[in-house]
Amino acid sequence: MKKFFTILPFLFLIILASQTVAQTSDDHGPGVVIPKRAEFIFPPEYASTVGTAVFTGPLASTARTVQLLLNESLLSPYIGKEIKGLTWRLGPAASANWPTTDQTFLNYDIYLSGSVAPENRSLTFANNVVGTQTLVRTGSLVISAGSFTSGMSPNKFGQVINFTSGYLYTGGHLLIEIRHSGTGGLSTSTDAVGTAITGYGTLFSACWASGAAAVSGSQGNFIITQINIEEAIPVEFTSFTAGVNKNDVTLSWTTATETNNVGFEIERRDEKSAYTKIAFVSGAGTTSEECSYTWEDKLSASGKYYYRLKQIDFSGEFDYSDEIEVLTNVPSNLNLSQNYPNPFNPSTVISYEIPVSGTVILKLYDISGIEIATLVNEVKDPGFYEYILSASDLKLSSGVYFYKLQSGLFTSVKKMVLMK
Repeated sequence: MKKFFTILPFLFLIILASQTVAQTSDDHGPGVVIPKRAEFIFPPEYASTVGTAVFTGPLASTARTVQLLLNESLLSPYIGKEIKGLTWRLGPAASANWPTTDQTFLNYDIYLSGSVAPENRSLTFANNVVGTQTLVRTGSLVISAGSFTSGMSPNKFGQVINFTSGYLYTGGHLLIEIRHSGTGGLSTSTDAVGTAITGYGTLFSACWASGAAAVSGSQGNFIITQINIEEAIPVEFTSFTAGVNKNDVTLSWTTATETNNVGFEIERRDEKSAYTKIAFVSGAGTTSEECSYTWEDKLSASGKYYYRLKQIDFSGEFDYSDEIEVLTNVPSNLNLSQNYPNPFNPSTVISYEIPVSGTVILKLYDISGIEIATLVNEVKDPGFYEYILSASDLKLSSGVYFYKLQSGLFTSVKKMVLMK
C-alpha cells in the first residue's frame, strides 16, 4: 500500500444501528431469557452509504496501534449487552476482493474499557483509558482469502474478528484499543469517514500510531465498523413454583445467575381476565450465585389463577417467564370461625368460608343485642375470607360483643371480648 494511505487519519464508525436480531434457540425452561446476537452500525446513515475517507489501520501490513472513543449517549441502548466481535468493509475504490491469499497477523490484540469523553481525547494513549482494560482477544489472526469483498456500494462487511471473551457493556464512555503486528503481506484500505463529519470530537474520536507498542500518536478518522452484540442473559431461572394454603398462594422462584437484573414484576390473571401487575420484587443486580425469592398472594376468592414473572433489566428491556396455574381450595361448607385473638385490643380477625356464590352479611352487636355496624354486605364468590375488625374505627368500648354471619339459610353467631 502506498505511504499516502498509511498516514491518513483514522476514523472508526461502530456499527450500532439495529439490524435483525436472531434468537439462538426457542427451547427454554420457565423464565430463561435466550441470548440474542445482532450487528449494529454507527452512525446509522452509514449502514447503507459509503464513507467519506479510507484508512488501512486495522488491516495494515505493518504494525499499528489504534484507539476509538465513543460517547455514552450513543451506547445507552446497549447497556447489559456483550460486545462479541467486530469487522470492517473495503473502501469504495476497491476493485478486487481482499486478501488474494490468507493473511496472518502474528499477534492481534483488542482491548475494551471505559474511556474519557471524546472531546477530552488525548494523543497519549494511556490518558484515554478509564478503569481497567479488558483483553478480549489476543494471539494470531488469520484473514481468509477473499473474505472482504468488493463491487458494491457500500461493500459488504468482511470476516468478523471474534473475541475470545465477550465484553459486557454496563454504561459510560467506551474505549476500543487495537494493537497488531501487521501481516507482512498486502495492506488494504477500509471504508471510513473524515474528521470533519458532524459528531467527531463530541460523540466519537480516534487516534492511531505506527507500531504495536506505541504510547502516543495522531488524530485519526473513524473507520465504518460492524460490531457484533450479544444480549447477556439477564436471568437464568432454575425453578418457578406455587404452593397453596386455602386462599393463600406462595410463589417461589430460584435463579442460577443474574445480570443487570432490576427485579421481577409479578402478574396474575384468572380465567376471565388479562394479566395485571400485583407486586414487584427487587432483583440481585449482577451475580453468579444462586438466589431464591418468595412472595405471598392473599386471594379474596377461591378458583383457578395463573401467574407469571416479568423480569426487567437496567436498560428497561424485559422478558416473561412461563406461566404457572394455581387452583385454590373451595370450602365444602359455610363456616364462621372464632375471631382471633380473643379477647382482643385493638383489632381482631374474623374468618369465614363460603362454598357457593351468594350474598354474605356480617354484622356486629353489643351485649344487649343492639346492632352496632354492618361489616360485610355483598355477593361473595366461593372462598376463604377474613375481616379485620378495628375497635378504634368503630369507637368500641371494652365489653362483650357478638358477630353474626348470614348467607342464604345459614346463620352463625360468635361472641368476642374487647379488653382495653
